Order: sequence, then C-alpha cells, then structure tokens
Amino acid sequence: MDLISIERAEGLTFTINARKHTVASDMSVEDGGRDNGLSPAELLAGSLGACIAMNVQHYCTMTGHGDGDVSVSLTYQLLGRPKRIGAIVVDVELPPGVPEDRVEAVRRVAEDCVIHHTLENPPEVDVDIIHRPPKTAAGDSNPDGVAAVRRI
Repeated sequence: MDLISIERAEGLTFTINARKHTVASDMSVEDGGRDNGLSPAELLAGSLGACIAMNVQHYCTMTGHGDGDVSVSLTYQLLGRPKRIGAIVVDVELPPGVPEDRVEAVRRVAEDCVIHHTLENPPEVDVDIIHRPPKTAAGDSNPDGVAAVRRI
C-alpha cells in the first residue's frame, strides 16, 4: 500500500495525501475549525458510503441489473466517553430496473466492502510518537534531532 501522509495546512485544517491525490480535512466553525473540508468523522462515514456505492455500482454494471447510477446517503451519530461514531445509517438508492429478486444480493454486495468489514473487525492501531525537541544554543547532541519514539 502507498504511504498516506497528513500535513497541517493552517489552524485545524490538514491535508491528506495519497498517491497523487490531496483531500482537506477540518473541523466545523462550531468545533473550532474553519470548515475547509470534511471532518475526520465525516471522512470515515463517507469512506463507508463510497465503498458501498462502488461495490453496488460494480455489481449492477457487471450483472446488467439496472440502468443508471447508484447513490448512497448516510447519517451518523456521535457518542461520548470515548467520543466516537456510535451508529451509521446507510441508504442505497439503486438504479431503475434492478429486479426485486436481486435486492438481497445487492445488500450482500453492499455489506461486502472493505470499509464495512474493517468497522466490524477493527484493525490494530499502533501509534508512534516522534518527539523532536528544540535545538539548544550549544547545538544538538543528537544529529537526527529525534529524542524518543514512544509507542502507545
């Protein structure tokens, strides 16, 4: 997999860079940001919606069921302590012409996306903290400037 890097643009706005693509993420004005992009929670929920839409569109195209575009709408609920997404409700609108007897197959395809599986089976997350202390007037005794890496 390609490296994904996140860099601060300004305030709470960060750019997410993967391959040749850049996406901005920010908090709403009410949450202290400048509303320059989707919040991290919106990006996570949106990733689920995009994954479902792509899977269902591919199924409809490959099987010849339906004539047109799939669309997905979703809402999510935030919970506290710990703050997290507690529920996501996804509505998938199928293109006209999908036979009724294929709707359950479409549901299985929608639920068989990598993001849905990831949310059902959360990955291990290993956070490394790289601490670079400020240089002293006498110079830095550590040539690479890294004081410590702390795993949490």
